[in-house]
Amino acid sequence: MIHKINNDDSVYVIGQRTKYTKKNLKLTGFWLVGVCILIVGIYLYNMRTITTTSLQGKSLDEVEVISKDAIAPKFMGNQDFDAFLMWIGNHLKYPSGHENEDARVVVAFTISNEGTITDIQILQEPSNPQFGQQVVKLLKQCPRWAPGRLASGKPTDIRYTLPIRFSKTRK
Repeated sequence: MIHKINNDDSVYVIGQRTKYTKKNLKLTGFWLVGVCILIVGIYLYNMRTITTTSLQGKSLDEVEVISKDAIAPKFMGNQDFDAFLMWIGNHLKYPSGHENEDARVVVAFTISNEGTITDIQILQEPSNPQFGQQVVKLLKQCPRWAPGRLASGKPTDIRYTLPIRFSKTRK
């Protein structure tokens, strides 16, 4: 059933006859806008949470605060972490037959108190597991490190999480 609400406004309502005033229509409009904003806000918040927590809980089992006087591990006994990253870039090889593919592998590993890389774990890899296997193989060939040391001088294990990118444009 169609009802004409007001001769002046030419507003028609389908269904049950109800008095609609401008105040009621404004209130209903505000409610609709508010609900839409709330739904969009929840959706955007959830999208932000999904992208920022995709590795949360996978990369660290526990967090330990180390004194500012502690010494970070030294690559090949006397070089910094940047030298290690350069070594990876120079020695990283594509899996056979996949030289034209881009891939990203996130790996976690420990530099032990003896200076060796141990406990290598792939946290994220593409659908082709050969990329992750290539990263593990490379880390197992890594030269020794001077171990990290606490402020007291005692050698300690240090855990790292590192993203490694295979890129076609890489030189």
